[in-house]
Amino acid sequence: MSAKAVGTMAKKSEDKSRRRPANLPADVATMTGGKKRRFDVELFIVHPTMEPAAITAALGLEPKIVHRVGDQRKTLKGTLLKGRHPDTRWRYSARYTVQDQSFVHELAKFVDYLIAYKAFLRELQATGGEACVGVQFLGDGYFGDRIEPDTLAKLADLEVGFGIECYMVPQSP
Repeated sequence: MSAKAVGTMAKKSEDKSRRRPANLPADVATMTGGKKRRFDVELFIVHPTMEPAAITAALGLEPKIVHRVGDQRKTLKGTLLKGRHPDTRWRYSARYTVQDQSFVHELAKFVDYLIAYKAFLRELQATGGEACVGVQFLGDGYFGDRIEPDTLAKLADLEVGFGIECYMVPQSP
């Protein structure tokens, strides 16, 4: 197949993907009455021995949830559970509220922030830990966006996972 034919096919495919059925509103905000939507961009770290304070100091981020290896297990409300934490779990979370379906801009900014901490993230993994950047949709409505290849390449270069959590029922603020 010639390069011209491939280019023509790609253009036709692109044109079709941009078309919207006539009965749908021009934007999702119109579909939902302009309802605000919330999402979190997160970094979740699990390590067999590292102190949470060391993670906080290394990344310059304040965690939302911390469980230190060896500490008594308990619920978020403080009820004691049987056993001790087998590892350290550290979760940073930043909440965003938007009028439309977009979330990638905030995700990309966070990934760019983490680039400066690549050596720490690699050391964390070399000593038995793992890290995951995630987006958590809180059940407020439709989200849809495109994560560009450069952001995906940065995540791969950091050697961190990427996770998505979606709630069907709106979560409390």
